[in-house]
Amino acid sequence: MTRINSFSRIAAALAVMTMIAVPGFAARGHADFSRFVALGDSYGTGYSNGSMNERHQIYSWPAIIARQTGAPGFVQPLVSYPGLGPEIQLVDVISFPPRLVTAPGLGSPLLTTYPRAYNNLSIPGANVRDLTALTGGEQNPTGTAAQAARFILRGLGTPVQQAVSLNPTFIAVWIGGNDLLTAVLTGTPATLTSTDSFRTAYNTMLDQLTAGAPNAGMVVGTLPTNPVAVPLLTTVPPVIINPATRQPLLGPNGLPIFLVADLGGGTFGQLPPGSLVLLPASARIATGVGFPAALGADPRFASFPNIGTPLSDAEVLTPAEQAQIVARAAEYNAVITQAAQSRDIPVADINGLFNRFAATGGYHVGPFTFTSSYISGGIFSFDGFHLTDIGYMFFANEYIRTINRTYDSKIPVMGIWEFFANNGAFATTSSGAPLTEGMEWEMTPAAAESILRLATPVKTRRARAGH
Repeated sequence: MTRINSFSRIAAALAVMTMIAVPGFAARGHADFSRFVALGDSYGTGYSNGSMNERHQIYSWPAIIARQTGAPGFVQPLVSYPGLGPEIQLVDVISFPPRLVTAPGLGSPLLTTYPRAYNNLSIPGANVRDLTALTGGEQNPTGTAAQAARFILRGLGTPVQQAVSLNPTFIAVWIGGNDLLTAVLTGTPATLTSTDSFRTAYNTMLDQLTAGAPNAGMVVGTLPTNPVAVPLLTTVPPVIINPATRQPLLGPNGLPIFLVADLGGGTFGQLPPGSLVLLPASARIATGVGFPAALGADPRFASFPNIGTPLSDAEVLTPAEQAQIVARAAEYNAVITQAAQSRDIPVADINGLFNRFAATGGYHVGPFTFTSSYISGGIFSFDGFHLTDIGYMFFANEYIRTINRTYDSKIPVMGIWEFFANNGAFATTSSGAPLTEGMEWEMTPAAAESILRLATPVKTRRARAGH
């Protein structure tokens, strides 16, 4: 997504997304958000562009639900900009591939002396077991979740214990993505959490929440099972691209030449059709990594120093590896659905939402479209995996629709027009700062200018003041 006039004209043209029916369960408790608590992982923090920072945390899916329900006193463990880790920024969209940089500096945790548990207890890197195991008081913590827990949990107890300590009237949970993600990022399905371990951890979490807050309303969500729903896995083609034409390089047989990689277990060869290459591999591919050694004599690639070096197993997913991950994700969703159904907890169809992200043609609303495409699609941020602020709005709205359907409530979904106002004049935050300071498509002036050169002006009538 980009800060350009043609995109900001979305404004009031976008309406609520089509609701997809999912199995409905009797709902425990009530849709009472007077003490609202959320638990989850990096998605729950509003993590975007490779960073957890206050500019995007205000658009985390729990924060959007809190806003739409009017939940009072909803407090999050904010991190100052550019965050942890520093935010990825778009510098030049015209170059191929588009040039990205990391904002200089590091952010710092804020509100660390807040006298009670936060309402948003989501932890980057957390898996299901972490919600009943981490406390933030671990000695010599290793791993993203344990390190983030130090300033989110602060040694005050596990996420579930802290959630219960707030005597919540409503609890929202989305967890389990990281039980899948390690296998995706390492190309090693053996690192997947076993289904039995996932089942034990998920049921333990729900048992503790329902025992500690027996009258609270609750909602959970399913996990994505479609690997091509995220640009992390779909942006880099598995074949060699001719830098002059930006089209697949064809071999003597007239077919594209597939990249060479470790296919698993130390077996090297060209990727089979249907393979996926992870987005971070693009920088190495640009130096010739993954190119067959025979191309070293091709003058078109004379400046590529690493021809003949295969991609690592962690940079690719073969169809067989994908099948194992997808099958495990489906098993996790069966666990989530059964665990929720047995406790009268509604389930938001986040799997279906991601399938709609990846649908051919994307979301069509009037002349505007959102897709799962990298950079231009508007749903996924520059890290290719986490959502943009608007992507988190879609996520939160899926939860809100599920709550409305199962609790017979009338919580308004958040509208896309709330991100924009007056045909290009952006709204302001509650503090009076321009809303663009919190937008995930903020970029350097040079990048904005490069996009403007591509934009086609469209004449529209400026909205009257106050409308």
